[in-house]
Amino acid sequence: MSVIAPTDTTYTRFAEDQAYVQANNAFVERLPLAPVTRILDLACGTGAVGQLLMARAPKASLHGIDLDPVQIGLAAENYARLGYTVRVGDEALATPPAGAQRTVSLVVGSAEVLPFPQATFDCVTIANAIHLIADKDGLAGSIARVLQPGGIFAFSSGFYAGCWPPVTQQVYYEWLKEATAWIARFSAERVAAGEPPIRRVRGKSYLSPVAYQNRWLTPAEWRELLNAKGFEVLDLNERAVMFDHHSLASVGAYSGLAEAQLAGYPVELASQALANTAALALESANVTSVQHNWLEICAVRRAS
Repeated sequence: MSVIAPTDTTYTRFAEDQAYVQANNAFVERLPLAPVTRILDLACGTGAVGQLLMARAPKASLHGIDLDPVQIGLAAENYARLGYTVRVGDEALATPPAGAQRTVSLVVGSAEVLPFPQATFDCVTIANAIHLIADKDGLAGSIARVLQPGGIFAFSSGFYAGCWPPVTQQVYYEWLKEATAWIARFSAERVAAGEPPIRRVRGKSYLSPVAYQNRWLTPAEWRELLNAKGFEVLDLNERAVMFDHHSLASVGAYSGLAEAQLAGYPVELASQALANTAALALESANVTSVQHNWLEICAVRRAS
């Protein structure tokens, strides 16, 4: 009988995927980071994007926030390995003093609750997570509060109105169909071996409504929202990112996506099903890769 593989709960596998790395590099390269000295990286994860930010901002310190303590622990290891001075926990709650270059402070917390004084940072970023936040208006207001006049707010997101061309929608439909069939076969093997079947329990997923019931904004709506909160959009770019079966398998293995896409199934089984059927989904749609558009916005906070 098939064996359930360990679940990837940290986004690490996809963070190292070449298509994802290239997309993040391209996003960061568009940002005017040379003069930046204090970066706030929201939903920082393991530091994959924060490391790129620090590499392009040679005078900067960075404060990273993420809800997951496991991600924060991995980020601390990753930054320390690169030679940065790392502060975690209570020590990280204090704002780095002026001139504290190359210091990385990491804390477990929400991007929606920013415990910093007004005008603390000259750069705030959130990479591929802003779509998970329901109160985007409130988030933009909080960011404007902690950002200095003239400071940069930049984000990327692969989930906005217009991100999926028709062929992409077809591939994702085929992917869910193949993954569900994979789980059905796994369940049948269990029954044949005298074990209970796999049952889907609806209504237990936290991430599914967060990911898919939050309304995705159009680029024009993002521009309007930011303008209303005191920002001027300097750069708005839509990037076509191509994912092959390796990329899809990498992101499919992530427990967060599996919980959202196959809500109700055991997450360790759902993630394995998505990882194992990525290539089949592309094959069913008769393509070798799929286009997923990413929105990249860089705005500056206007002087009051």
